[in-house]
Amino acid sequence: MPKRWYRIFQAVLLLTLFLFLSTKVVSNQLSWYIHPRFATLTLIGILFLGLLVYRLVLEMKGSFAPEHDEYDDRVAPVNLWIMLIPLLVGILIPARPLGAATVSTKGPIASAPLVSSQADNQERLVPAEKRNIVGWVTLFAFEENLDQYMGEEASVIGFVYHDKRLPPGQFFVSRIVLSCCAADGYAFTMMVDWPQAASLKPDTWVRVTGPVGKAYFADDPQAIPLIHATTVEIVPQPDDPYLFP
Repeated sequence: MPKRWYRIFQAVLLLTLFLFLSTKVVSNQLSWYIHPRFATLTLIGILFLGLLVYRLVLEMKGSFAPEHDEYDDRVAPVNLWIMLIPLLVGILIPARPLGAATVSTKGPIASAPLVSSQADNQERLVPAEKRNIVGWVTLFAFEENLDQYMGEEASVIGFVYHDKRLPPGQFFVSRIVLSCCAADGYAFTMMVDWPQAASLKPDTWVRVTGPVGKAYFADDPQAIPLIHATTVEIVPQPDDPYLFP
């Protein structure tokens, strides 16, 4: 490929990547891919992508000429084609947060949360009705005396996951937790006892309210939180569908 066309290919590719990442920021979908603590670094990366595109445009116009041009008259664009593949995947596959499929693949986390025991001390101070799924799972994982939490009123939001190992009338209310990026996302879950469980479709977002009890799942000796649901209300997907420890 002639060097000029190689530069054009580079510029178009980097511009497309710049626009792709920018739209994720504007649409508030960036947190579907990475933990918010990396947002600043991503914004800096987007800025540098814009500067690289500008530099390539100047070079093609002849306004910028590198002192050391390491390219021959004809260069191989293999590296650019490799870079194009993940970009096309990101553009062509509709963006959506992780859901029930992730729980099915990685399994539900209901008794061994990927958080430190220090989080347990914080969750003790959170009122029961404001405690989210991660908070309940954390308490059940680290507290020795669970009787003090029996009967407390829970009100949590999550998506529906049906596990074949659950008896009829039960389902998991789940929430994906990210510590770094979507690749390490795991589903934290609470078991829900509700007679109409079968009527809920997987990935339906619900608010589950009811007193908390304890249960055991899949031969695990560790007790997990169970909500004896008094109400299960279908709700819109939250603006931030993930939770971040």
